[in-house]
Amino acid sequence: MRYYIKNLINHHSALHNCCVVVENGYISDIHTEVAVPDTAYYYAIPGFIDIHTHGADGCELMDNSTQSLETMSRFYLRNGTTSFLTSTVTDSLTRTEEVLQTVRKFLLHNQRFSSQAKEAGCLGVHLEGPWLSPINLGAQNPEYCIVPGSGSLHLIERYSDIIKMVTFSYHTPESENLLRLLLDRNIIPACGHDETIDERIRDGFARGIKLITHIYCVTSSFRRVAGLKHLGTLEMGLMTDGIKVEVIADGKHITKHFWDFIRHNKSYDDILIISDSMRCAGRPENPEKIYKLGQMDVIVDQGVAWTSDRSAFAGSVATMYSNFKRLVTEWGVDICDAVKITSSNQAKLLGNNLLGELTPGKKADLLFLDETLAIKGIIKSGLIVE
Repeated sequence: MRYYIKNLINHHSALHNCCVVVENGYISDIHTEVAVPDTAYYYAIPGFIDIHTHGADGCELMDNSTQSLETMSRFYLRNGTTSFLTSTVTDSLTRTEEVLQTVRKFLLHNQRFSSQAKEAGCLGVHLEGPWLSPINLGAQNPEYCIVPGSGSLHLIERYSDIIKMVTFSYHTPESENLLRLLLDRNIIPACGHDETIDERIRDGFARGIKLITHIYCVTSSFRRVAGLKHLGTLEMGLMTDGIKVEVIADGKHITKHFWDFIRHNKSYDDILIISDSMRCAGRPENPEKIYKLGQMDVIVDQGVAWTSDRSAFAGSVATMYSNFKRLVTEWGVDICDAVKITSSNQAKLLGNNLLGELTPGKKADLLFLDETLAIKGIIKSGLIVE
């Protein structure tokens, strides 16, 4: 197949008046400076990669159902996310293992259907807990918050083939064994929902922690310990070059003021946009309706999910596409940089050299947009998404 593009956007450059040649699910060639018809797509960008999403369209991972994962994957693809990590919430180790077993079954199905452009490709699992801080749980269930003992380590070892990222708090001595195991198994260690302080998290960075989970969302910050002042993971992460930060760019978790401050401290190389979406994403807003995030009651109001007592946000109702559009049209981010932080950086973090860029040899996962950034077409594995 050949697709004519007026502006082909990658994280490093934009090409104009192109013909993208797709064969067997991959980009085989790109011809530049060609005569493109008036019907050519205005923009082509890489498909979004979401490394932190719990669910959408009425379903979530903790339903422990392949049918829910199918529904989520189809929703993601319809909204421009062509690849994703599916995220747990804090639960018992027994329940977490049951969910991991379900994902392992689903991945066999998903491989086939994503290659047929029917589902977004699931790249594995992000465990968000249960090794979190009881004082910074947000919408996580405190009943299951634990320190990582031998049972936790054995669980990760058994499923290290599908676990790609783990969020944990680095404040306990036991977390050092967890970090060591993650690094040994080539799993991304991310710090979040934590109470880690400056010297401790600096030690974690030196040992291999490379990512801060949804920064400014229950990330440890400045506080006093025994009367003495300490910075937290938030400040230390922002001031340490090379430490990546997840950003929920939905205008609620992170507003324009927060975004400007993050950008003041972080280059685009160190920013990864996520949705952190839960089952309410894609559903009509109704503050009277109770949803579940794991076992926690949540509601949706004012464009964001809340715990039922409105004391904290509880994941988002955003998509990677809505985040991308806000970045470019409202927050003044150059479209090449927006591509970098919604697909290229994610592929690089995951070590996946087939995704995140529109160049020959890469997988043909791309979106076609018009001048207003409206989605006009989606290609997954070289096929048009119907």
